[in-house]
Order: sequence, then C-alpha cells, then structure tokens
Amino acid sequence: MSLQDQEAFLSNIHPFEVLTNEQMETCIKHMDIAYYPKDSVLITPEKISNHFFIIIKGSVHEYSEDVVVMDYHQEDSFDANSLIYSETKNTFKVHEDLICYELEKNTFLKLIENNQQFKDFFLKNLVNKLQTLKNKEYASELSGFMIAKVDDTLIHEACIVDENTKLIDAIEKSMTFKTSTIIVKNEKNEYGIITDSLLKVKVLLEGRKLDIPVKDIAIFPLMTVFHDDYLFEALTVLIKRNIKRIGVTNSKGEMIGILEQIDVLSHFANHTYVVDSQIKKAKTIKDLKHASNDLLNIIKSLHAKGVKVNHISNLIGQLNTKVYKKLYDLVVPKELQSDACLIVMGSEGRNEQIIKTDQDNALVVKDGIDVEQYRKYMQEITDHLIDFGYPKCEGNIMVSNPFWCKTVEEYKKETARWIEAPAMQDYMDLAIFFDSFAVAGDKKLLINLKDDLFEKLHDKDVFMAYFAKATLTFDTPNTVANFMTKVHYIDIKKTSVFPIVQGIRSLALREKIRETTTVKRIKILEERKILEKEKAAELLEAFDVVNTLRLKAQLENVLENKKISNEVNTHSLGKIERDLLKDSFKIINDFKKFITYSFKIDKIS
Repeated sequence: MSLQDQEAFLSNIHPFEVLTNEQMETCIKHMDIAYYPKDSVLITPEKISNHFFIIIKGSVHEYSEDVVVMDYHQEDSFDANSLIYSETKNTFKVHEDLICYELEKNTFLKLIENNQQFKDFFLKNLVNKLQTLKNKEYASELSGFMIAKVDDTLIHEACIVDENTKLIDAIEKSMTFKTSTIIVKNEKNEYGIITDSLLKVKVLLEGRKLDIPVKDIAIFPLMTVFHDDYLFEALTVLIKRNIKRIGVTNSKGEMIGILEQIDVLSHFANHTYVVDSQIKKAKTIKDLKHASNDLLNIIKSLHAKGVKVNHISNLIGQLNTKVYKKLYDLVVPKELQSDACLIVMGSEGRNEQIIKTDQDNALVVKDGIDVEQYRKYMQEITDHLIDFGYPKCEGNIMVSNPFWCKTVEEYKKETARWIEAPAMQDYMDLAIFFDSFAVAGDKKLLINLKDDLFEKLHDKDVFMAYFAKATLTFDTPNTVANFMTKVHYIDIKKTSVFPIVQGIRSLALREKIRETTTVKRIKILEERKILEKEKAAELLEAFDVVNTLRLKAQLENVLENKKISNEVNTHSLGKIERDLLKDSFKIINDFKKFITYSFKIDKIS
C-alpha cells in the first residue's frame, strides 16, 4: 500500500482526520502492516501491547471473563486505553485472520499529547465519544435547525414594570420600547405579562380605568426559556401552550428579553405553525383530517434537517395531542365532555411515537355517569383516527373496546386485579396504562387513578420485580457481529428501545414519578440519585442513537411504500452508525444488569 493509500485509509478513520499534515506523516512513518492468524491473542491483562491496532481486514473480539463484549472489523481500531493507562481487564483475540496496521505506542501517545481533538476522543468518557461520533456522522445534516440556540435569533428588549405601576404609565413605557408587550415583576421576583389582546378584554370590554395597578390584569406566571436553550425547544413550548411569545431568562433567572413566535417561525421557516393553526381552526372532521395528514411531511422535513429525534417526538407528540383533543370536541356532545377524560397510552402517552404505527387510547368516565352513552362516540373516534392514518391497535387497546372505556371505580378494580393476581397480559396492561397521558376532558380523573395505583403498589416488591423482569424479555446483542453475520435485519425496538423504556418505566413506577416520557423520567431519576449521572447520560445518548436509527428506517419504509416496521437493515449501516450501535448495545446490556440488581430479579423464578 502506497503512502498516499495509507493516508487516504487513515483519513477515513475517526479521529485520524483531525491530524495535521505533519502529524499524519509522523503517524505513517511509525506504522507497519502486520498479519495474525485466527485465535492469536493480541492483548491480555498480563500482556499489554506496544502498538495501537487499526484493522485492514479480518476481525478481533474483546473478551471479559470469556464473554464477548466488543467486536472490531475493517477500519475499527483498538486498544487506546491499554496504551494510555498501561493496563486492561480484557483480552483481545483474533476472530478472523487479521491484517492490520500497528502504530507504535510512543508515536500514538505523542499524537495524543500534541493534538487536543485527537486526545479528547480517546480520553473522554463513552457519552462524549457517542456525541462526537454522532456529530461526525450527521455533520452534513447539521444546520441552524438542529443546533440553533435561543441566543441565535432575535430577542426583543423587555419592557419590565413593577406590579404596582399604573397601567397608563406602563403603556407609555411600552411605547418607548416600541412593543405591545408589558412584563410585570412582582415582589417575589416572578414575572407576568400584559398583551394588547389582554388590554382589550380586561380594560376596554370591562370598562376599567387606566390608573389601576398592572397587577390587577397581568397574567402570571409568564412562560420562560433559558437564553442558551435550543430554539427548537422554545418552539415546542409555544406550540404546546398556544402562546405567541415567551420570556427569555439568564442563568440567574433574570428576564433579558422576549421571544416572539413569529421570529422563531421565520428562523425555521417550517410547516409546523401552519398545521397547528389548521388543527385549532378545524370546524369539521374533514378539516381535522386534512391537518393531521400533514404530520408526516413535518417529520420528513425535520429529520432531513438534522433535528434530534427527541425534539421531533416532542413536537409531533404535541400536535398529535391537539388532534385527539379537537376530535374529542367535535365528536363528543358538549354536555358529556367534562364527565370523562380521553387518554393516550403506551408510546403515544410517552410522546415517543413519531410515525403513526398504532393507537393506544382509552376513556375514563366519572363515577355515577352512565358509560353506555359514550360507546357510540368512542367508536366514532376510533373510526376517524383510523381514517386519519392512525393504524388500528392489534391488541385492541382503543376507546372503542369496552375494556378501555369505563368508570374510575371500574378501572380501580381492574388495577387491583392486575396487581393481586397478575398474568402476563396484566403486566403489559399495567405498563401501557402507567404511561397514560390525559388529552381531553376532566384530567383530574386520571390523576385520581394514578394516585390509587401508586398507593396499591406500596411494599409490592415481588410484583415490581416481575414487572421489571420484562426489561430482559428480548436479547440485546453483545456485538454487532452477532447480527451482521447471522441475519440481515434487527428489530431495533425489541433489542434496544424496549429494554430502556421498560427499565426506566419500572424505576419510575417504583419511585411514583408521574412524568411519562422516557427522557424526562431518566432526568428525574438522576435528580433523585436513583441513577448515577454518568449512567443517566449514557442512557440518554443510547436512547437517542437507537431511536434515530429506528426513525431513519421507518422513513425509508414510507419512501419505498413498505409496511412501517421496527426493523433496521444492518447491511445498510455505515461504519460510524455501526460504532454508535455497538456502544449503545454495551450501555443497554449494562443497564439490564443494573435493573436485575435494583429489583433483585435473580431472586424470583
């Protein structure tokens, strides 16, 4: 292989592309090609190598106590840790005849010493490596859409007045700021807001005088975001809350300006606001169907622009919620709406279903109200959702099923049965129900049921152990080779998404956490010291990786007019995606061990 070929080969391997020309020349000068037959042992705890290995052809397995924990293939490299720290707990053994480059230890260590980016990749923890690899993989997709912060867009100077300021004085001050928005600060340093529309309703229509204190009409609290939050998160809040402006604060909680919805939308120039407006303005089922049909186009657009999958799921989740609420308002008679609560469950309840794969929903009816009068309307809702493109749930977990349409007391009896004499289906039903989120009607009915559920699970350690055991239902490969060579496709939901969702759901249920989204549950568990900071960060990164691969595969299904599934074509994975998946597998398998220990699963049959 010529020097040019060597340089071209190395430049395609992260992080060697960050080396300067001089460093690359030094690297090539102190690098040789070596051959090792199958079963050759390269590194052991007792024998640390003097070389950094880069595979040209063949494969190597890394063992921990006779278990394969990582596999290395063409363009993979190893083992920086043993060179940097002069020790290893694992053994590296040739799995298929190996042809590789061997870079001298001293040269490798000098490169680390003299190139900060090179050093950061090898010395940072697994989370940072995952983030670095993701940034490299999707660099071509990165745009202002994905990385823009609130600071990157127009923030209007805030007109702030004290709560006792006369309204007329506050209006005069707002005119000098050339704004129609007045921010009111009370004695608790909390912020409220007065807008033009509020002045019309609370002053003009009610005939109030202009010498009243602003606190009499201001709305508290004002929704806020931090100045260094992602701009896309601010857009999600604006859409969720149906508001046109939001306050911007610094790290000290001080108001530094106002972010207008129109400025956010002009920054992104996407179709989200149009769809949101269509949903809100829909007066007929036909109007609502037209609006919901545009959701897939939004998903495609956001994914193509590199928006993180968590942001996409949050935004689509908010829009889906609005579709459900509007449908409930259009179908259920006004006099019946407040005596019941429409809920979404499972992945919809967790805000994690991006592309419509099924529908999990139910109705909770107030005690003393005749459930039968809701039946025909619930069937209509199911039929309309199917027509909108929300596939029928194969398990019939829908409001049209009488099992998922009953009174609060009937649900309480059901949850008691699930817990006291559970069968496999009961564990599944409880898991789905626990992820429930109220979208329309009287939300207090669901709160009542959650309170009752938490009370019933007090001191139910054995039940919780069996509930958590579902985390281990599906095998997660130890290495990419496990499926790259044996099967063409992998079910990313079963092997990777579900173990994280169920494990975190089990911890959240035990800790009585009401939040439904997996990402927020992880953050709350970290705050409560149930998850160590590093483990929580690893899970968040792994969850993002596997969901990104899942969404990418599902969008390919849509493009090719195939049935949407959770299968990922392993032969289509690029090297960096394979590396990301390998590291994610390791995190997920470690998490399974953590769940086994936390719930003492090994103590039950």
